Amino acid sequence: MKDILILMARYNRAVNEQLFDILDACDASVHSETTGSYFDSIIGLLNHILVSNLGWLTAYRDGNLDLPSLDTPTLDFEHPGWKGILHDNLKDLRNHFLAVDSLFVKFIEETGEEVLQGNITVTRSNGKSHTFPFGKVVMQLFNHQTHHRGAISQILDEKEIENDYSNLMRMFM
Repeated sequence: MKDILILMARYNRAVNEQLFDILDACDASVHSETTGSYFDSIIGLLNHILVSNLGWLTAYRDGNLDLPSLDTPTLDFEHPGWKGILHDNLKDLRNHFLAVDSLFVKFIEETGEEVLQGNITVTRSNGKSHTFPFGKVVMQLFNHQTHHRGAISQILDEKEIENDYSNLMRMFM
């Protein structure tokens, strides 16, 4: 499982960087325009992904998963809610997002296979504890990002903005 998660963490980081490069080249109105998406805009979608990743990583840290990668100010944030905005501009959002992506790579690299194959109990922000198959939940975090990047791709398609950034095969070439 660890080799697949490392691949996905590296892929995720590379694809997000490509996506932010595409967005950097767009007019700023493209980022914030209301799109009909559940999260209102591309900025809203990206903030949701970031908040979700931060939420899970801090839950792992606070659940006594003692890994050096989790001891970082990158994880310090005030939860704005699942539709909330941490960063309303692309530059700050990109910096925080890509720092978390790099953190994910380190996190997976330093987590032992036996930990990834086991269960983890985390206490969520609402105080409820849940036990999950650890490696499978981490895979779901990557799947969650893919889902929302698909929504962003659709928004860019509608605006006729080239956005072919999501190809796992590039990781093998």
